[in-house]
Amino acid sequence: MKKVKFLFATLLMITMVGFSACNKDDEETDVREQAVGNYSITTTLYVEENGKLVSFASELSELAEALGEELDENDFKFTGTATVAKDGSNKLLVNVDGDKFFLNNIREATNGFVFDVDATTVDDVEFTNYSGYYLEGETKTYGGGYIAASKKLEFYIYSSMEEVLEAAELDEEDIDNLVQALVAAGYTEEDAEEDAKQKVVFEYTLTPKIRRYFFECLI
Repeated sequence: MKKVKFLFATLLMITMVGFSACNKDDEETDVREQAVGNYSITTTLYVEENGKLVSFASELSELAEALGEELDENDFKFTGTATVAKDGSNKLLVNVDGDKFFLNNIREATNGFVFDVDATTVDDVEFTNYSGYYLEGETKTYGGGYIAASKKLEFYIYSSMEEVLEAAELDEEDIDNLVQALVAAGYTEEDAEEDAKQKVVFEYTLTPKIRRYFFECLI
């Protein structure tokens, strides 16, 4: 019993010393360090309409109804895994199931930090930073941000509807059938041209899988 108590006391002491050491180190490291780690990720699709984000399902609901289809919000949400690592002097590299996104212009905020996203190409689609992230109490928007309290990281990118559909490589027969159905539903060429210019916005929400902090401090 004495041996067990001694081991427990030793472990407790190491833990306390470890946390003290880590707290000291945290003061010396840059703001990016708190976001480094492994995450679960949810990707949600939106369309920009009159400067506001509308869910992809809502935007296509009338069209789907005309085609005899039903859409659900979850049809346009995708889950996966991601890692976040420091890159260069003031960037973070987010690796989402093999796709890489670089977060730049990182600056500290009262509840964590904010940033922009480098332009990138994923599956032959060119994506650009989209300022859709809001900080409470501010009117300015950013490409993304990290909330220290919840350990959640979020960022936005966009491309045009035309590019997204071209990259989808739809079957020609399916396209012809879709065009005929759209025409029958009153869809015009002008409608198609306007929709092609719409911004398709991807929202990435990362939540931590495992907190690294405790285990790193024990090493």
